[in-house]
Amino acid sequence: MPTTKEIIERFNWLKNQHVAVAIWCEDDVLELAEEEGIRCSRKRAREIIDEIDHKQDATMGISWDTIRDCLHGYIHVKK
Repeated sequence: MPTTKEIIERFNWLKNQHVAVAIWCEDDVLELAEEEGIRCSRKRAREIIDEIDHKQDATMGISWDTIRDCLHGYIHVKK
């Protein structure tokens, strides 16, 4: 998963263009896990964000539902 610094460098060529950006981070995963009563480590939250980043679909985007699905998938795999 890229860091914020790497993202800034990656998009440097867009210097003066207007863009729409949605940023999701491991804290979002941890927040949702807590709301759902799921134990989730920061390490696993990073893995979930990585998985979402690699599998994201530009048509569907990333939403709370995307994170929830991945988080719940982790529970089923863990058991």
